[in-house]
Amino acid sequence: MQNSQDISVGIVIRTKDRPIFVTRALATVQAQVYRNWKIMLVNDGGDAATLADAIVAQANELRADNRLTVLNLDPGMGRSAAFNQGVAALRTDFVACLDDDDTWDPEFLSELIAFYTRLKPDVDDLGGVAAKVTALKEDFFETPDGMEIRVTGEDDLPRAFFRGEFFLNPLAYACYRQDIYPVQWIMRREAVQAVGGFPEAFDVMEDRAFMNRFLGRNRLAILDRKLAFHHRRVKRSSDNSRNVLMNTLDNPSYDWRMFADLARPGFQLGSSDTLADTMRSFAADLLSEVNYETSAIWQKVDGEMRSLQERMDRERLELHTTLMGIMAELPQQQGAAPSSAATQRIPANVGDVQNKAYDLWTAAGSQATAQHLAHGQYFAGKLILSRQNGEDGQLLHIDPQARMLELQLPNTGGWSAVELELEDFVQKDRGLRVHAALDSAQGYLFETALVCLDKFDESQSYRLSDLTVHSCQRDTGCILRRDIPAAWLASVTHPKLSIILPRHATNFCFRCSDLVVELV
Repeated sequence: MQNSQDISVGIVIRTKDRPIFVTRALATVQAQVYRNWKIMLVNDGGDAATLADAIVAQANELRADNRLTVLNLDPGMGRSAAFNQGVAALRTDFVACLDDDDTWDPEFLSELIAFYTRLKPDVDDLGGVAAKVTALKEDFFETPDGMEIRVTGEDDLPRAFFRGEFFLNPLAYACYRQDIYPVQWIMRREAVQAVGGFPEAFDVMEDRAFMNRFLGRNRLAILDRKLAFHHRRVKRSSDNSRNVLMNTLDNPSYDWRMFADLARPGFQLGSSDTLADTMRSFAADLLSEVNYETSAIWQKVDGEMRSLQERMDRERLELHTTLMGIMAELPQQQGAAPSSAATQRIPANVGDVQNKAYDLWTAAGSQATAQHLAHGQYFAGKLILSRQNGEDGQLLHIDPQARMLELQLPNTGGWSAVELELEDFVQKDRGLRVHAALDSAQGYLFETALVCLDKFDESQSYRLSDLTVHSCQRDTGCILRRDIPAAWLASVTHPKLSIILPRHATNFCFRCSDLVVELV
């Protein structure tokens, strides 16, 4: 068995007239902790001069270390042949397929090579390994230096990506009950070539047809770490400049149903040469799939019971809120003055119509709402609850008539924050000013911070800066004001203002009677 550091990895990057993406793909490989790799950049019929100009700085650095080969196919041969040509030109132990618009965590290669090295002595037919994946939403933005692509958040993945098996299940994969993207795996180059690589007659579904053939002869183990990033973009058919930037290898006119059926495996599902062993392998996979379906039915029933319980809890909360409202009105009818905490307001002249980017009560609508709130869940348009873990029990009540937003947390734990997303408010050379009116019956100290993704940080992890401590006074509350500089907004992606709640507080109630964002 080779020493893990001696194992070489060839990375095939397919591209065609997408320089805005290919430079990012090269950068994500350059950032890898594992260093025994080479890149085969396959230009499938795109303009060679444009590509060379876009990557000139990276290419000079990579070629100095003999790490980059550019393979210009003229005319283009199609996405499958482009991958196969790249594999054939490599002489590495492993091969990876990194499409030009996807990225990796810096530890992607190092963790997968170590994973393979650890498993191989016990798994003779191990042909490759894979990591789990995160789907990211991204979009194009105008900047003083031209168009740039920014990640705007995470996207959902089908349940097929969350199976718990250690190995990719051949039958489940063939039936679309388990799934994987090419960005997730690395494979023995000889094993890829032994099954013919990607089928070149396919314009789409080529990775599924290939994987079904690959799993007939090899096992693919899945590391339980999210180290791969699959990027997705918002499509605007009327934006011609976007269409040029997003020129893709995909052909939207294909008959995907035909290729989906062609991609399915034939009778030979096992890895043995004998019919008896093949049938035993088929039966084992089938029983495994039946077991999975039984578990899925149980999870569905359990989920419906949870939904019913949540509905009952929500209706109880609505009834409780209604009763509390009635009781609150009774003292006022007898001449009692309302609490000063319930009347805390931002001055009326803040954020005139021209400069107001966000107003809580415009975003919240006219109807009162009451609901459970989970980590990562949006409310009132641009607000989001950020928690260190996914505990249940957070209750939200928004009453536009009383102009009061209340969020009840059983325990704030080590990190709980109400965050305001600022991405859609950013304008060139203009900063933002956030005003918030907070109320409290008990009083508490809290923090605010600027939160963002760094443009040059491939890990896609958020970082905090400019932390400031504030005091929300008992009964009188406070008016919070935060200025957010234009220079900072221009230097980051996915900016947010985070209102960090007191840590390890029990039965904490966050109350906000006004929230306005204005351009300055």
